[in-house]
Amino acid sequence: MTTKPHIEAVIPVYNEVDSLPMLIQGLDHAKTCLQDDASFSYLFINDGSTDGTTQLLKTLNAQRTDIRVVELLHNFGHSAALACGLEHFRGDVALFMDADLQDPPSALAPLFYQWQQGAKTVVVERGKRPEKHGFLFRAFYYLLRKTSRTLPPINFGTHSLLDKSVVDRMKSHRERNRYFPGLVAACSGEIAAIPLPRGERVYGKSRVGFAGLIQLALTAFLSFSSAPIRLVSILGLICSLGSLTGAVVIVGIKLLTNWAIPGWASTMSLLFFASGIQLLSLGILGEYVSRIYDEVKKRPLYWVGEQLEPRASSQEHRVSSSVTPPIPLGHYRRPLS
Repeated sequence: MTTKPHIEAVIPVYNEVDSLPMLIQGLDHAKTCLQDDASFSYLFINDGSTDGTTQLLKTLNAQRTDIRVVELLHNFGHSAALACGLEHFRGDVALFMDADLQDPPSALAPLFYQWQQGAKTVVVERGKRPEKHGFLFRAFYYLLRKTSRTLPPINFGTHSLLDKSVVDRMKSHRERNRYFPGLVAACSGEIAAIPLPRGERVYGKSRVGFAGLIQLALTAFLSFSSAPIRLVSILGLICSLGSLTGAVVIVGIKLLTNWAIPGWASTMSLLFFASGIQLLSLGILGEYVSRIYDEVKKRPLYWVGEQLEPRASSQEHRVSSSVTPPIPLGHYRRPLS
């Protein structure tokens, strides 16, 4: 008799007390379509939540036999939470997704069927984006694909289904500045993609912000493309050629004509231009140096505060569940502060 593969959903969570019940209900419904083909469980990485998310996860862990929770010591960021999920993953197939309901739980079945057909990496290709910065997203992906040879021409994020062999390869990457889609592409052969529109957040607003998106874009470019550092060299070459040409023209005018008029406008314009190029070059080099400094410190990406195993494998949780009334997922509300 063939053993059914086990799918574990790896979900980083930060202040998603309102979204979690709907997310779990959606995944519970989706996994019923696969109950004859695969088993399913949850791994939540609680990234230092400060609302009611921590208590909700602890209660669900005490009540159910398919939920594991890793509590991080404090908020380390989305990338660190995903790295923690990679390290703590147990299963044959990993379903990575965010908890904000922008990744549809209904995608589980088509992702798994692609895996059954032999695809080791199946990603959800993002269609139309509802975000107000949609043009910037499209420009970012276009430039990144043009400047990086290792990334496929697919617009995807966290939402993906990865075979255990791909997860094991990703674990070997130890860098601190991590771009998850880039790591997926680097550790995968052929990538299967399922196009789906990206939904809007059901509760709250995105906590990444425009500055966070800029930081993520910098991480992607600096980690998987040498274009920024080459841009510095190209700009330096252009400025050098421009300065040399200007010097030849100025000397020629001075020696051969009477057109040489004393003035400061052209001098200051060239000075400002050259200074701007120098500052831009120093800024790009500084980004590389900053990331090198982060890497050589070799500090851990995260610290785990507590690990909660499923109720069936923990006597302590069986005791705690006996005094905790079950919480209907659809009726959980944020506790009053």
